Amino acid sequence: MNSIALFGGSFDPPHLGHVAIVEEALKQLDVKKVVIVPTYLNPFKSTSYASAELRFKWLKTIFSDLDKVEISDFEIRQNRAVSSIETVRHLSRETEKIYFIIGADNLESLSRWHRYDELDKMVTWVVATRDEIDIPSRFITLDVSRPVSSTQLRDQKRHHQLPLSVAKEIIQTYKETHAKKN
Repeated sequence: MNSIALFGGSFDPPHLGHVAIVEEALKQLDVKKVVIVPTYLNPFKSTSYASAELRFKWLKTIFSDLDKVEISDFEIRQNRAVSSIETVRHLSRETEKIYFIIGADNLESLSRWHRYDELDKMVTWVVATRDEIDIPSRFITLDVSRPVSSTQLRDQKRHHQLPLSVAKEIIQTYKETHAKKN
C-alpha cells in the first residue's frame, strides 16, 4: 500500500525528541516516507519564536541523511495558520493512506481541532508517548518518551537536547529573540 506518515508541528525549535519520533515511525510504520510539515503559525498559538523559513531550514539539515524523510513547506507557503485537515487533503492526493503522528500532549485538545470528525476519518492516528500520558488503545503508540519540549529548550536552555547539526544556530537564534523581548 502506498502510505505516508505525516508529522506536523511548530518545531520551535526542533529537538532530539522530534528526531526520535521520526526514527521510531520509520521502524514501526509501513510507510513510503515520513513527511514533516512545519507550520507557518500553529493554529493554537499567536506567534512563533523562530521564523518559519528558519525552522524549515533546520529540519532540512537535521533529516538530510534520512532518505525516507521529506520536509514539506506546504503550510509555510500558505503564509498563514493552516489547519491539519487542509494539509491532509493536500497530501492525500499523493497517497492511499496517511498515518498522522502527534505527541500524547495533543490528545486532550484533539477533538477541538478544526473539522476533527472529518480528519479522524481520513487518517490513522499515531501517538508518541510523552509525560506518562495514557494513550487510548484506538491509537497506534510510538514509545519514544523523552523528557524534553521545545518550550523547555527556549526557556531552560537544555542545549544537550538539540541536534548537533543545528545546535549552535538554534542557541544563537533564541538568544537573539530573548534579547529583543527584554
